[in-house]
Amino acid sequence: MSRKQKRRSDKRGAPHHYGRTNERPASAAGKKHRRRRGNNVLWYLLILAFMVTTTIILTTTVFFKIKTITVTGSEHYDDRSLIISSGILLEENMFRLKDGQIKEKLIEEYSYIAAVKIRRRLPDTIILEITEADPAGAIDAGAGYTLISGEGRVLECNTPVLPEEMPVVMGFSEETPAQGSYLDETDSENVKRMRLVMDAVEKTGFLYFNIIDLSDPYNLKLYYQDIFEIVLGTDTNLEYKLELVTEVIEAQDLVASFHGIIDASYDGEVWTRPSGSVTPPSSTGQGGGDSQTDAPISESAPGEGQQQDSGSSIPES
Repeated sequence: MSRKQKRRSDKRGAPHHYGRTNERPASAAGKKHRRRRGNNVLWYLLILAFMVTTTIILTTTVFFKIKTITVTGSEHYDDRSLIISSGILLEENMFRLKDGQIKEKLIEEYSYIAAVKIRRRLPDTIILEITEADPAGAIDAGAGYTLISGEGRVLECNTPVLPEEMPVVMGFSEETPAQGSYLDETDSENVKRMRLVMDAVEKTGFLYFNIIDLSDPYNLKLYYQDIFEIVLGTDTNLEYKLELVTEVIEAQDLVASFHGIIDASYDGEVWTRPSGSVTPPSSTGQGGGDSQTDAPISESAPGEGQQQDSGSSIPES
Protein backbone atom coordinates (compact mmCIF):
# COMPACT_ATOMS: atom_id res chain seq x y z
CA MET A 1 0.00 0.00 0.00
CA SER A 2 1.37 3.39 -0.93
CA ARG A 3 1.56 6.30 1.47
CA LYS A 4 -1.31 8.12 -0.27
CA GLN A 5 -3.60 5.09 0.01
CA LYS A 6 -2.64 4.65 3.66
CA ARG A 7 -3.46 8.29 4.46
CA ARG A 8 -6.82 7.94 2.72
CA SER A 9 -7.57 4.79 4.69
CA ASP A 10 -6.65 6.52 7.95
CA LYS A 11 -8.99 9.42 7.19
CA ARG A 12 -11.90 7.11 6.46
CA GLY A 13 -11.46 5.02 9.64
CA ALA A 14 -10.64 7.82 12.05
CA PRO A 15 -13.45 8.76 14.47
CA HIS A 16 -15.06 12.14 14.14
CA HIS A 17 -14.53 14.62 17.04
CA TYR A 18 -16.89 17.53 17.68
CA GLY A 19 -15.75 20.68 19.31
CA ARG A 20 -17.71 23.25 21.41
CA THR A 21 -19.47 24.58 18.35
CA ASN A 22 -21.20 21.21 17.90
CA GLU A 23 -22.56 21.15 21.59
CA ARG A 24 -24.65 24.33 21.31
CA PRO A 25 -27.63 22.92 19.41
CA ALA A 26 -28.27 20.22 22.09
CA SER A 27 -28.09 22.80 24.92
CA ALA A 28 -30.46 25.17 23.17
CA ALA A 29 -32.96 22.37 22.62
CA GLY A 30 -32.88 21.47 26.34
CA LYS A 31 -33.54 25.06 27.34
CA LYS A 32 -36.40 25.28 24.91
CA HIS A 33 -37.91 22.07 26.32
CA ARG A 34 -37.63 23.32 29.88
CA ARG A 35 -39.19 26.64 28.92
CA ARG A 36 -42.10 24.85 27.26
CA ARG A 37 -42.57 22.64 30.33
CA GLY A 38 -42.55 25.69 32.62
CA ASN A 39 -45.19 27.35 30.46
CA ASN A 40 -47.35 24.22 30.71
CA VAL A 41 -47.14 24.20 34.54
CA LEU A 42 -48.13 27.84 34.61
CA TRP A 43 -51.13 27.12 32.44
CA TYR A 44 -52.15 24.21 34.67
CA LEU A 45 -51.96 26.46 37.73
CA LEU A 46 -54.04 29.14 36.06
CA ILE A 47 -56.66 26.59 35.04
CA LEU A 48 -56.73 25.14 38.57
CA ALA A 49 -57.11 28.60 40.12
CA PHE A 50 -59.94 29.38 37.71
CA MET A 51 -61.72 26.12 38.55
CA VAL A 52 -61.36 26.69 42.32
CA THR A 53 -62.62 30.27 42.04
CA THR A 54 -65.55 29.19 39.90
CA THR A 55 -66.44 26.42 42.35
CA ILE A 56 -66.38 28.84 45.31
CA ILE A 57 -68.56 31.35 43.47
CA LEU A 58 -71.08 28.72 42.45
CA THR A 59 -71.08 27.18 45.94
CA THR A 60 -71.83 30.50 47.63
CA THR A 61 -74.27 31.90 45.07
CA VAL A 62 -75.99 29.27 42.97
CA PHE A 63 -75.75 25.91 44.75
CA PHE A 64 -76.63 24.82 48.36
CA LYS A 65 -79.50 27.23 48.87
CA ILE A 66 -81.54 26.43 51.99
CA LYS A 67 -84.88 24.80 51.28
CA THR A 68 -85.60 23.22 54.69
CA ILE A 69 -84.87 24.20 58.32
CA THR A 70 -85.56 21.71 61.10
CA VAL A 71 -85.12 21.83 64.91
CA THR A 72 -84.33 18.93 67.23
CA GLY A 73 -83.94 18.65 71.02
CA SER A 74 -86.20 21.52 72.09
CA GLU A 75 -88.90 20.78 74.67
CA HIS A 76 -89.65 24.26 76.02
CA TYR A 77 -89.85 26.27 72.78
CA ASP A 78 -91.67 25.74 69.51
CA ASP A 79 -89.64 25.20 66.36
CA ARG A 80 -91.03 28.20 64.49
CA SER A 81 -89.95 30.65 67.20
CA LEU A 82 -86.43 29.25 67.27
CA ILE A 83 -86.10 29.41 63.47
CA ILE A 84 -87.29 33.01 63.39
CA SER A 85 -84.94 33.98 66.21
CA SER A 86 -81.99 32.30 64.49
CA GLY A 87 -82.30 34.66 61.54
CA ILE A 88 -81.77 31.82 59.03
CA LEU A 89 -83.73 32.42 55.81
CA LEU A 90 -84.86 30.11 53.06
CA GLU A 91 -82.97 30.44 49.76
CA GLU A 92 -79.95 31.68 51.72
CA ASN A 93 -76.70 29.88 51.00
CA MET A 94 -75.99 27.42 53.82
CA PHE A 95 -72.24 28.03 53.72
CA ARG A 96 -72.63 31.76 54.30
CA LEU A 97 -74.29 31.32 57.71
CA LYS A 98 -72.42 32.76 60.69
CA ASP A 99 -72.70 29.86 63.11
CA GLY A 100 -71.18 31.63 66.12
CA GLN A 101 -73.60 34.55 65.97
CA ILE A 102 -76.61 32.25 65.57
CA LYS A 103 -75.62 30.13 68.57
CA GLU A 104 -74.94 33.15 70.77
CA LYS A 105 -78.26 34.75 69.87
CA LEU A 106 -80.34 31.66 70.63
CA ILE A 107 -78.58 30.95 73.94
CA GLU A 108 -78.99 34.56 75.05
CA GLU A 109 -82.65 34.79 74.08
CA TYR A 110 -83.83 31.42 75.44
CA SER A 111 -82.89 30.64 79.03
CA TYR A 112 -83.28 26.85 78.79
CA ILE A 113 -80.94 26.55 75.79
CA ALA A 114 -77.46 25.50 76.93
CA ALA A 115 -75.88 24.66 73.55
CA VAL A 116 -76.65 24.82 69.82
CA LYS A 117 -75.15 22.86 66.94
CA ILE A 118 -75.79 23.86 63.33
CA ARG A 119 -75.61 20.90 60.96
CA ARG A 120 -75.72 21.09 57.17
CA ARG A 121 -77.33 18.21 55.34
CA LEU A 122 -76.53 18.55 51.65
CA PRO A 123 -77.85 19.75 49.40
CA ASP A 124 -80.39 22.08 51.03
CA THR A 125 -81.23 21.30 54.70
CA ILE A 126 -80.17 23.05 57.92
CA ILE A 127 -80.66 21.29 61.26
CA LEU A 128 -80.59 23.21 64.55
CA GLU A 129 -79.65 20.75 67.29
CA ILE A 130 -80.71 22.21 70.65
CA THR A 131 -79.37 21.05 74.01
CA GLU A 132 -81.48 22.25 76.92
CA ALA A 133 -80.36 22.66 80.52
CA ASP A 134 -82.06 20.67 83.27
CA PRO A 135 -83.11 22.45 86.46
CA ALA A 136 -80.86 21.40 89.33
CA GLY A 137 -82.75 23.18 92.09
CA ALA A 138 -85.33 25.80 92.97
CA ILE A 139 -85.14 28.97 95.03
CA ASP A 140 -88.20 29.88 97.09
CA ALA A 141 -88.87 33.46 96.01
CA GLY A 142 -92.02 33.89 98.07
CA ALA A 143 -94.47 34.52 95.22
CA GLY A 144 -93.20 31.45 93.37
CA TYR A 145 -90.13 29.37 92.67
CA THR A 146 -87.08 30.28 90.63
CA LEU A 147 -85.58 27.32 88.79
CA ILE A 148 -81.81 27.31 88.33
CA SER A 149 -79.44 25.11 86.33
CA GLY A 150 -76.33 23.36 87.58
CA GLU A 151 -74.31 26.28 86.21
CA GLY A 152 -76.32 28.81 88.21
CA ARG A 153 -78.37 30.20 85.33
CA VAL A 154 -81.93 31.28 86.06
CA LEU A 155 -84.08 29.10 83.82
CA GLU A 156 -87.52 30.16 84.94
CA CYS A 157 -89.02 32.67 87.39
CA ASN A 158 -92.24 32.77 89.42
CA THR A 159 -93.11 29.11 88.87
CA PRO A 160 -96.22 28.61 91.05
CA VAL A 161 -95.82 24.86 91.51
CA LEU A 162 -92.56 23.17 92.39
CA PRO A 163 -91.72 20.49 89.78
CA GLU A 164 -91.86 16.92 90.99
CA GLU A 165 -88.73 15.77 92.84
CA MET A 166 -87.18 19.24 92.53
CA PRO A 167 -85.34 20.25 95.73
CA VAL A 168 -85.52 23.73 97.18
CA VAL A 169 -82.03 25.14 97.67
CA MET A 170 -81.32 27.50 100.57
CA GLY A 171 -78.29 29.70 101.08
CA PHE A 172 -78.21 31.89 97.97
CA SER A 173 -78.35 35.68 98.11
CA GLU A 174 -81.82 37.15 98.54
CA GLU A 175 -81.97 38.97 95.20
CA THR A 176 -82.46 36.65 92.25
CA PRO A 177 -81.37 37.79 88.76
CA ALA A 178 -83.78 37.99 85.85
CA GLN A 179 -84.60 34.96 83.75
CA GLY A 180 -81.68 33.98 81.54
CA SER A 181 -79.12 35.65 83.80
CA TYR A 182 -76.74 33.95 86.21
CA LEU A 183 -76.73 34.05 89.98
CA ASP A 184 -74.54 36.68 91.61
CA GLU A 185 -70.80 36.02 91.72
CA THR A 186 -71.01 35.76 95.50
CA ASP A 187 -73.17 32.65 95.00
CA SER A 188 -70.68 30.89 92.71
CA GLU A 189 -69.27 28.67 95.48
CA ASN A 190 -72.74 27.61 96.58
CA VAL A 191 -73.58 26.79 92.95
CA LYS A 192 -70.59 24.42 92.94
CA ARG A 193 -71.71 22.84 96.22
CA MET A 194 -75.25 22.42 94.93
CA ARG A 195 -73.87 20.67 91.86
CA LEU A 196 -71.72 18.38 94.03
CA VAL A 197 -74.71 17.44 96.16
CA MET A 198 -76.94 16.79 93.16
CA ASP A 199 -74.24 14.72 91.44
CA ALA A 200 -73.87 12.58 94.57
CA VAL A 201 -77.66 12.22 94.82
CA GLU A 202 -77.88 11.08 91.20
CA LYS A 203 -75.04 8.56 91.53
CA THR A 204 -76.35 7.03 94.74
CA GLY A 205 -80.07 7.28 93.99
CA PHE A 206 -80.65 9.02 97.33
CA LEU A 207 -84.34 9.79 97.86
CA TYR A 208 -84.74 11.12 101.37
CA PHE A 209 -84.56 14.90 100.91
CA ASN A 210 -86.53 17.80 99.47
CA ILE A 211 -84.45 20.75 100.77
CA ILE A 212 -80.74 21.48 100.42
CA ASP A 213 -79.30 23.97 102.90
CA LEU A 214 -76.00 25.52 101.78
CA SER A 215 -76.00 28.34 104.31
CA ASP A 216 -72.97 26.96 106.16
CA PRO A 217 -70.28 25.61 103.78
CA TYR A 218 -68.83 23.51 106.63
CA ASN A 219 -72.18 22.10 107.67
CA LEU A 220 -74.23 21.20 104.60
CA LYS A 221 -77.68 19.83 105.37
CA LEU A 222 -80.52 18.02 103.69
CA TYR A 223 -84.11 18.00 104.93
CA TYR A 224 -86.76 15.41 104.26
CA GLN A 225 -90.16 16.99 104.92
CA ASP A 226 -90.50 17.33 108.71
CA ILE A 227 -88.94 13.91 109.37
CA PHE A 228 -85.15 14.17 108.92
CA GLU A 229 -82.48 16.80 109.20
CA ILE A 230 -79.45 15.16 107.59
CA VAL A 231 -76.12 16.76 108.46
CA LEU A 232 -73.38 16.14 105.87
CA GLY A 233 -70.63 18.45 107.10
CA THR A 234 -68.32 19.59 104.29
CA ASP A 235 -68.74 18.70 100.61
CA THR A 236 -66.11 15.93 100.69
CA ASN A 237 -67.04 12.23 100.25
CA LEU A 238 -70.68 13.09 99.67
CA GLU A 239 -71.44 9.85 97.83
CA TYR A 240 -70.06 7.77 100.69
CA LYS A 241 -71.99 9.77 103.28
CA LEU A 242 -75.26 9.40 101.40
CA GLU A 243 -74.72 5.67 101.01
CA LEU A 244 -74.24 5.34 104.78
CA VAL A 245 -77.34 7.43 105.50
CA THR A 246 -79.40 5.33 103.08
CA GLU A 247 -78.22 2.13 104.74
CA VAL A 248 -79.16 3.39 108.21
CA ILE A 249 -82.57 4.73 107.13
CA GLU A 250 -83.57 1.54 105.34
CA ALA A 251 -82.07 -0.90 107.85
CA GLN A 252 -83.85 0.77 110.77
CA ASP A 253 -86.98 1.83 108.84
CA LEU A 254 -86.46 5.36 110.15
CA VAL A 255 -89.00 6.92 107.78
CA ALA A 256 -91.77 5.26 109.78
CA SER A 257 -90.24 5.26 113.24
CA PHE A 258 -87.99 8.28 113.69
CA HIS A 259 -88.06 12.07 113.73
CA GLY A 260 -84.87 14.02 114.28
CA ILE A 261 -81.32 14.59 113.10
CA ILE A 262 -79.20 12.09 111.20
CA ASP A 263 -75.59 13.20 111.40
CA ALA A 264 -73.18 11.85 108.77
CA SER A 265 -70.54 14.53 109.24
CA TYR A 266 -68.33 12.16 111.27
CA ASP A 267 -65.86 10.18 109.21
CA GLY A 268 -67.48 6.82 108.35
CA GLU A 269 -70.20 6.99 111.02
CA VAL A 270 -73.86 7.92 111.21
CA TRP A 271 -75.35 9.25 114.46
CA THR A 272 -78.87 10.31 115.37
CA ARG A 273 -80.54 12.81 117.66
CA PRO A 274 -84.24 12.00 117.95
CA SER A 275 -86.74 14.78 118.50
CA GLY A 276 -90.46 15.24 118.33
CA SER A 277 -90.31 17.06 114.97
CA VAL A 278 -87.97 18.73 112.51
CA THR A 279 -88.42 22.30 111.31
CA PRO A 280 -86.90 22.85 107.85
CA PRO A 281 -85.36 26.28 107.18
CA SER A 282 -87.49 28.92 105.48
CA SER A 283 -86.53 31.71 103.14
CA THR A 284 -86.40 34.07 106.11
CA GLY A 285 -84.45 31.96 108.57
CA GLN A 286 -82.85 28.70 109.48
CA GLY A 287 -84.66 25.79 111.02
CA GLY A 288 -83.18 22.76 112.65
CA GLY A 289 -83.47 20.14 115.28
CA ASP A 290 -82.94 20.43 118.98
CA SER A 291 -79.61 20.72 120.73
CA GLN A 292 -79.43 17.32 122.35
CA THR A 293 -76.09 15.61 122.68
CA ASP A 294 -75.08 13.33 119.82
CA ALA A 295 -75.60 9.63 120.42
CA PRO A 296 -75.20 6.53 118.32
CA ILE A 297 -78.37 4.84 117.13
CA SER A 298 -78.05 2.05 119.66
CA GLU A 299 -77.92 4.58 122.51
CA SER A 300 -80.25 7.33 121.29
CA ALA A 301 -83.13 8.17 123.59
CA PRO A 302 -86.57 8.19 121.98
CA GLY A 303 -88.20 11.51 121.38
CA GLU A 304 -91.72 12.39 122.35
CA GLY A 305 -94.09 9.79 120.97
CA GLN A 306 -91.18 7.73 119.60
CA GLN A 307 -90.21 4.17 120.32
CA GLN A 308 -86.69 3.13 121.20
CA ASP A 309 -84.70 2.30 118.02
CA SER A 310 -82.24 -0.52 118.03
CA GLY A 311 -79.09 -0.71 115.95
CA SER A 312 -75.61 0.80 115.88
CA SER A 313 -73.61 3.43 114.11
CA ILE A 314 -71.89 2.26 110.95
CA PRO A 315 -68.12 2.36 111.27
CA GLU A 316 -65.93 3.33 108.38
CA SER A 317 -65.33 0.36 106.10
